[in-house]
Amino acid sequence: MTNLAKKFVEEAAPEYWYSYAQELAETANAIYEQSKRQWIAYIDRRGDSTTSTTSRPLVSRPVLLLYGLSFENLIKGILISEHPELLEGGKLHKKLLGHDLVALARRMETIPVNGEDETLLALLSDVVPYHGRYPVPRRADDLKPERYITEEVYTSCTLLFQRLEMHLYRLNIDGMPAPEGVHFPCLRLLHLDDEADFVTEEHRRTTADYIKGTEVDKYTK
Repeated sequence: MTNLAKKFVEEAAPEYWYSYAQELAETANAIYEQSKRQWIAYIDRRGDSTTSTTSRPLVSRPVLLLYGLSFENLIKGILISEHPELLEGGKLHKKLLGHDLVALARRMETIPVNGEDETLLALLSDVVPYHGRYPVPRRADDLKPERYITEEVYTSCTLLFQRLEMHLYRLNIDGMPAPEGVHFPCLRLLHLDDEADFVTEEHRRTTADYIKGTEVDKYTK
C-alpha cells in the first residue's frame, strides 16, 4: 500500500491538477471562439394563431461544462497546494470531494473569492452534474431554468481562470513537501513570467539550464 500511496500522491501534485485545468479551459476557449456567432431559434405557434420566438447560442453547454471542470481542477490544485496533507493515506480528503465550486472555493485560504466569482461558480456548479450533460436532473425537485453562455459569462470565466492560475503558480514555484515522502516539484509556467512579480532571476536561470538551443536565448535575455 505504501508504494501505491506514494504513487497516488505523486500523481495528485498541483501541477497535474493545473494541467487538466489548462487543457479543459483551452478547449472551452477554442469551442467558444469557433461557435460564438452561431445561434439557434425556436418558434412557438400557439393555438390562438399567435407565435413567439426565442433563441440561444447553438453551442453553450460544452463551453460551460469544460470551464466548470476546469475550475474544479484548478481550485482543488490550490487546496492541495495550501494543505498537501489532504492527500495523506493515498486518498483524497473529503474537503476535496464534490462538484460544488462555491463550497470548494470558500475552502481556499490564500486567495479570496468575491460575490461575482461565487455567482459564476454557482452557475458552473449546476452545469457540471446537470445541464452540461443531461436534459434533466435526477429528481423533479431539482429542475432549474437553463443558463446559456454569454460574452459576459465567458469573459468572467477567462478572468477568474487567469487569477487562480497565477495564484497556483505563486504557491508552487518553489515546490513543497508532501505526504508519503513525496516532494512536489517546482512549477514553471513561462507564459506567465512577464506578469508574475514572484519570479526571480534565479528561477529564470535555473529554468534556462534545462532548455536547450534557441529556447535558452529566449528566456535568458
